[in-house]
Amino acid sequence: FKIMEINSEANQPEESSIGFTKYLNRQGDWLEKTRGNLMVAATVIAGMSFQVMVNPPGGVWQSDICTSAPPDNLSCKDKAGTSVLGDNSSKRVLYLGMVISSTISFSASMSLILLFFSGFLLRNRVIMTILVMFMVAAVLCISAAFFFAVALVKPDDPIIDYMLVIYFGFWVVLLVSILLIQLIRLLRRLICLICCCRPRRRRSPRQSTPTPAH
Repeated sequence: FKIMEINSEANQPEESSIGFTKYLNRQGDWLEKTRGNLMVAATVIAGMSFQVMVNPPGGVWQSDICTSAPPDNLSCKDKAGTSVLGDNSSKRVLYLGMVISSTISFSASMSLILLFFSGFLLRNRVIMTILVMFMVAAVLCISAAFFFAVALVKPDDPIIDYMLVIYFGFWVVLLVSILLIQLIRLLRRLICLICCCRPRRRRSPRQSTPTPAH
């Protein structure tokens, strides 16, 4: 009985590690099957981010707007091809937020495409983590760029302001919910791993009692 208990206790860590390896293999198979879908999503997000940067909300200046200053000096503050709203001091923060969000989204999407074409195995744990982080960053940043773009060109309308507040609150609640769910799943796996690896108490062998003779 003792030998069988020792063998079962020694096999518990191996079974937990085998289960975790199977989980990683399932995730790798999922990434392999959805490679095309992720490529399409990354390409679309990269195109949207690029379009926001080359064609910003509010348009660009069509010609240089210069003012003459004595003695016969021209100071051109607004140059052709630059963003109109980028020179507005009251909307400078929104414009910078849109530029930063679009840049991060474009960089994350192009990094995803590069990783797909590099030939790395998607079953690699490090590559899986990088792919997930890049995709989450691309989706969140393109959503933030949309928020900043609408805030740049919106009129003074309380209905639009209310919609932007709802939009911002929706993404905050969704992000917090996803983080909480992932944290709970991680805690459950850690608890299961600790419980499976914890050695059980050894049971004393049962003593056989003689049966009374009739």
